[in-house]
Amino acid sequence: DKDVRIIGSEAGGRGLDGVEHCASMNAGSPGVLHGNRTYLLQNADGQILDGHSISAGLDYPGVGPEHAWLRDSGRVEYEPILDDDALEAFQLTTRVEGIIPALESAHAIAHAMKIVPKMDKDQIVIVNLSGRGDKDVHTVAKMLGMEI
Repeated sequence: DKDVRIIGSEAGGRGLDGVEHCASMNAGSPGVLHGNRTYLLQNADGQILDGHSISAGLDYPGVGPEHAWLRDSGRVEYEPILDDDALEAFQLTTRVEGIIPALESAHAIAHAMKIVPKMDKDQIVIVNLSGRGDKDVHTVAKMLGMEI
């Protein structure tokens, strides 16, 4: 359905100004990795760069070629989400909904938290929560300066 707006969230890490992110769709460039042409975090010689994300599942220097095609076709927008925003979304969802989202999913929740206040009340938002956050509790505790 072409009327449906599709937004993907990617790991903005500590910001796109430096190299501490994994936002290959917004700050990467086309290249080949593992036999796939896609968007990658790479240097001028095509060597893969290390990235950063609070989420282990998003800490990767590229995306699948399907995402590259969806981006290039204009069908999907990709928004970088900072670690701090994902962490805030993780905490809010846990506290308000009683759901411990995976940090990967918390990136999508964080973007929804940004856009929903600007939407009309009759618009519908679907956020995919694809993982369990119990595996991320120690990471979150460390980021919050807590000991478990």
